[in-house]
Amino acid sequence: MTRRSCFVFVVEGVACLALLWAGTALAKTTPQQTCEAGKDQQLGVYASCLQMADKNKVLTGDTTKYNTAVGKCDATLATNWAKLEKKGSCPTTGDESTVQSTVTDFTSCESDNLAGEPPAICDPTTLQSNLSTCETNLTSCLASSLAPLLQTGQTTSYGPGSDGDLQEGVVRSYTDNGDGTITDNKTGLMWEKKDQSGGIHDWGNTYTWSGASYGSTNVMDGTITTTFLAALNAGAGFAGHTDWRIPNRFELESIVNLQNFTPSVDTVFNTSCAASCTVLTCSCTQSNNYWSSSTYQYFPDEVAWLVDFLGGFVDSSPKAGSVYYVRAVRGGS
Repeated sequence: MTRRSCFVFVVEGVACLALLWAGTALAKTTPQQTCEAGKDQQLGVYASCLQMADKNKVLTGDTTKYNTAVGKCDATLATNWAKLEKKGSCPTTGDESTVQSTVTDFTSCESDNLAGEPPAICDPTTLQSNLSTCETNLTSCLASSLAPLLQTGQTTSYGPGSDGDLQEGVVRSYTDNGDGTITDNKTGLMWEKKDQSGGIHDWGNTYTWSGASYGSTNVMDGTITTTFLAALNAGAGFAGHTDWRIPNRFELESIVNLQNFTPSVDTVFNTSCAASCTVLTCSCTQSNNYWSSSTYQYFPDEVAWLVDFLGGFVDSSPKAGSVYYVRAVRGGS
């Protein structure tokens, strides 16, 4: 095993070792550059300190003194790193342990290599295994990010090749959390349940999209935010969360179920809906229009998108002068 093979592993598998030699010769003109240069210098000092400790261990065989020396190297790096970050102008912070681990791995690898005993971390078989694992993880990640769309929910077949026959897409899955919320296990979104309690979650409440801003900026400042979201996010928040928002059009469409009609939603959003029920005992959905947070770009100053849960239609409506139902959501990426 050559020095280069070990070096390549560290560079490709952990971090770029160039940090150790990034120069302080060039003049730094900003506080951020000064901090970065200072960290580069400290990494070089740390690497040199570790190599010196290794050298003395080779000559004396004294592991006790070696451990003490390494401890001093660690302490010096920690002290100087903290001083640099204390000034508050560093491009990165809290990264001492990460870069320290990189330098430690490299010096350990090189020391064993110089002794003619390449460590397992530098072994070609291990390198190939690590590369294969990395490629597998990357493939899995890409497959996840490019996953097919959700199933429409339609299960009735209208002939070979029809939606109900093929049922293509990701199988839907929901969890009622027992606190007035429903989690979509496929999209990661958490939805507010609606009820007939007469409170903020009542399925009969309607709201405006634009308020005082209409006619000027036409932003979403109607009762949809000033009344509805303001109530959900007040104090400790609904179900312990204060990041509730209005879903965009595609998010709102994601809970449409085309197998069902009036309303066209999964049964988890339409269960035991009766007078006086609460979000803890029922789940309600109006067979009507619900606001999304998305603007209709053909008339951006005037119109926003809606989803009609009568049959799963998509529609649009003026931002001002119209009142519709709404369901809050949180989470997602």
